[in-house]
Amino acid sequence: MGEDMKHGFKYLGVVMALLLAGCGGGGDDVSLPSAAELCGSVGVQPKIANGSNCASPEKTPVILLVVVGAGGNSSICSGVLLTPVKVLTAAHCVPAGTSRVAAAVWRADGSVKALNASGWVAHPGFAQNSSGYVNDAAVVTLPAAMPNPTMPLLVSQPSSVGDGVFLSGWGGPGFEFAVGYASLTSVNENHVGFTYTGALSNACAGDSGGPVYRAAGGRQGVVGLTSSGTAANCEVGDRSLFTNTQGASVLGFIRSQAPGAAEI
Repeated sequence: MGEDMKHGFKYLGVVMALLLAGCGGGGDDVSLPSAAELCGSVGVQPKIANGSNCASPEKTPVILLVVVGAGGNSSICSGVLLTPVKVLTAAHCVPAGTSRVAAAVWRADGSVKALNASGWVAHPGFAQNSSGYVNDAAVVTLPAAMPNPTMPLLVSQPSSVGDGVFLSGWGGPGFEFAVGYASLTSVNENHVGFTYTGALSNACAGDSGGPVYRAAGGRQGVVGLTSSGTAANCEVGDRSLFTNTQGASVLGFIRSQAPGAAEI
C-alpha cells in the first residue's frame, strides 16, 4: 500500500467472506467519547465494552465495499449510503480499470451477501498533487435498495478548525466495522484533516471513502470522506486528509450523481 492512501488491499478467496474495521486512535484537548457514543453516532452498539468496534453493521449507513481491479485483485474500501441505491466513497477506490464493485449486505444473524454495483462514477476532476488527492469522491450506484439507513450531507454549517468529528469505516488493523473521534486542525476548500497525536482516533487502510461526520439539528451529517495520509502505518505523526464534501466542486458532483440525497 502506498503511503499516500488509506486504501487496504486484500486477496479475497470469497469476495464477502471477510469481516473488516477502523483503527483507533488525533486531537489535542478533546476527550474520546465512550464506545456507546461512538457506535451510537451511526445507530449501532459497541461490540466490546469501552471499545470502538461496533456490532450490527446492518443498522449503519457505513458500507463495506469490495473493489475488483482489471487484474482480478480485490481491495477494501468504505462508503456511506446517501440514498438506498447510492453509496458515496473515495475516487481513488475506483481507479481506471475497475471491473467490479460490490457492497456488503449484512443480515441480523451476521451473514453477508454481495450486491454488485450497476455502475460507479469518479469525480471528473480527481487528481493527486503535493497536498494529497483533490476531488477524491465517487458515487457507486446499486441495482437494488440497501436495507441500511442513509446519512444526510451536512451543508448548513461549514467545518471549522476545532470541530469534533466522528470517523467511521471498515479499515485496519482489525478489519471490523468501527467508529472513532478526532478534532479538525485544518480546513480548506479541498480537505479537512488533522495530524494524529495518539490522543483520539485516526483512519487507516480500508477506511478510504468512509464518512467523517458531525451532528447538526440532532442528526449526523457527512462533512468529509477518508482520503489520504502520510504514514502507511497510520501511527502518531500521520497527517490525515479527508475530502471536504462541503467544497463547491465535490458537493456539486455529489448532488449531480446522487439526486435525492438528504441535506441538513
